[in-house]
Amino acid sequence: MRAVKIVPLMLLLVGSCLAAGAPTKHSSNPKVINGSGCVEKAAENSCRMVIDSQTGELYNLLFSAKTPKPGTAIQFKGTQHQGATACPQGKRVNVSKWKKEKGIKCPPPAIAQVNH
Repeated sequence: MRAVKIVPLMLLLVGSCLAAGAPTKHSSNPKVINGSGCVEKAAENSCRMVIDSQTGELYNLLFSAKTPKPGTAIQFKGTQHQGATACPQGKRVNVSKWKKEKGIKCPPPAIAQVNH
């Protein structure tokens, strides 16, 4: 009779442990972010920003490989960056892929003027 009471309790305990150890959907599948626009330097020299041509969202793009030059129109794909960066503005994105975009015309990069 005592075993009949213990078995359901054990099943409940095992089920709770399995559920607690299961990975959450958020951590295993980070949200993919797509965008396009003109690459610009931010106030911090190493930062690259894009204002998305469709949504107007400001992105702080973090590249692990080759970085596009300022004034280049690109399409990009990546995931949201977790943690701090040297670039405080914009939504931080770890770029996994990018390519030049021919449908967007970018203004030339700003050049610092020297007063004589």
